[in-house]
Amino acid sequence: MVDQKVEEGGSSKWQSEANLSELLQQAHSCLAALGENYSRFGEEFSSLQQRLGEGRFHLAVLGQFKRGKSTLLNALLGEELLPTDILPVTAIPTFVHAGDKVSGEVYFNDNKEPQHFDISAESSLAAFLYDYVTEAGNPYNQRHVCRVEISHPSPLLQQGVVLIDTPGVGSTLKHNTEIAHQVLSQCDAALFLVSPDPPITVMELDYLQQIKEHLPRTFYLLNKVDFLSVEEQASSIRFLVDQLSRFYDAPPQVMPISARKGLRSRLAGDEEGWRQSGMQLVEQNLIDFFAREKQQTLLQALRRRGNDLLNSAIMQLQLSLKALKLPESELQLRMDQFRHSLPAIEREQQAAADVLAGDLKRVIKRLGEEVEAVRERAKQQILGQIETHLESVADVEQMEQLVQETVATQTEQFFAPAMNAVADVIRREATELLRLNQQRSDQLMEQVRQTAAELFEIPYHAPVAGKVYTSFEPPAWSYDLFTSDMDPLGQKLSRKLFSKKFRYRRTVKRLREESRKLVNQNVAQIDWALRKSLDKSFRQFGTELRDQLDKTIEATRKAMSIALQRSESHSATTAANEVRLQQTLQQLETVRQQMGTDS
Repeated sequence: MVDQKVEEGGSSKWQSEANLSELLQQAHSCLAALGENYSRFGEEFSSLQQRLGEGRFHLAVLGQFKRGKSTLLNALLGEELLPTDILPVTAIPTFVHAGDKVSGEVYFNDNKEPQHFDISAESSLAAFLYDYVTEAGNPYNQRHVCRVEISHPSPLLQQGVVLIDTPGVGSTLKHNTEIAHQVLSQCDAALFLVSPDPPITVMELDYLQQIKEHLPRTFYLLNKVDFLSVEEQASSIRFLVDQLSRFYDAPPQVMPISARKGLRSRLAGDEEGWRQSGMQLVEQNLIDFFAREKQQTLLQALRRRGNDLLNSAIMQLQLSLKALKLPESELQLRMDQFRHSLPAIEREQQAAADVLAGDLKRVIKRLGEEVEAVRERAKQQILGQIETHLESVADVEQMEQLVQETVATQTEQFFAPAMNAVADVIRREATELLRLNQQRSDQLMEQVRQTAAELFEIPYHAPVAGKVYTSFEPPAWSYDLFTSDMDPLGQKLSRKLFSKKFRYRRTVKRLREESRKLVNQNVAQIDWALRKSLDKSFRQFGTELRDQLDKTIEATRKAMSIALQRSESHSATTAANEVRLQQTLQQLETVRQQMGTDS
């Protein structure tokens, strides 16, 4: 039994680590005693306990593809270790840990012997890895690689840190995005890398939402700033901070870097270049974090993962016990009852989809009203000024110049704030509608869980509905506003071909028509951009909600099937086995309670 002594003022860090280690050991011992059906849980608890004992901290580099993640890791390691390319490269998670020398180990899903590599004068590790971790060398993971582990003598890794290079989200390769999401459960903290071209995307923000739910600490890096002027860099940082602030009570720190310049400087031993690249600041922030917060963050991450495992193991135990108590015929009857409840749930799902489609029509109608209001204001403000020039200026060259100047200045001054104003209205409208649809979907999934719980008379830990798209983010206004030189023929040529009177009438008519056309084009641009974004967001929202419900139903069916299988295979199970399962369940519930309250 671990010493429970508490220092005055609260628990010591040592005690918290010892308590978590003991809880993980208890869970492992309980499940290991139950045999093969629970071996997966026992192995994972053992792995967590080992990581805690070694203080092995997993720091991942995450973000969209081609943001420079592998180059950043190479810069931190001071060596061109990981392959980089202009195309999506990293298709397999790569773990870099401390070692006396550089070496690599490739592990496979099909139980094949690991492939080992030692660096030599004839070949580099990057060349070796190319055949296993890149999409070109291992397309669609045809080699069935599970992970790659690299040893490296970097001082940064000597503090018990494992750096993880991950596939990027958002590439044309769907399996890369899937792996990038799956690897989150193995991470304790992240370096989230973005770059200014393009700015942070909606997909990255969605990914960041998952990162925030999985990881207790994230660092933000703006890469490739060496391509920006001082003003552009400041503007890019402000935009990124604004986007990230939705996840925090206070604006987070963003560190501007050039990983490419940092790697060159590190290879050349150029300390000043290393500092100017921003990498020195990143390195110092990481060193400070490892010294002050690493262990506590590791505890948070491992405790969270431990709780997830406990919930899954407890659910399986509850179903096993129920299977032992219910006759097979009764268990089959309850499964049939659940199946018969599904048509009603599917009808409600269709009704929810109809409501969502109706809500999209309502918000698009509101968009149309706002756009028409913008059109009327633009006519008054921009076309009104232009009409004044057309009525008061007799000289056609001067008239042409005044109208062009008015269009050039007023278009930007009017439409930029008009765009933002319409976007704010539509954001509020769409966000509220999506929030209500999320509530309806949550209630529907809760109905599935409650049906299963009532049939089996047990607490059922089905997947909990997470936030999907409970807010709508309009597109960034990065496109150019419509402008024109107003007169492709030119006044000089017109002066040679037409009379002054004809030129005047022709110029007034042309400038009036062209000005109205430009106003309508810019109004239509607002309508098109927001309408397109709304349609995409609502469609994606509906797909995610359907997937959530389908997964919840499938999880329920699977759990019932497991229960039936256990009932069939344990029809002769003795009362002693039932007592053993019940005791294990109670022990695990106690562990879960203590793990949840340990601080």
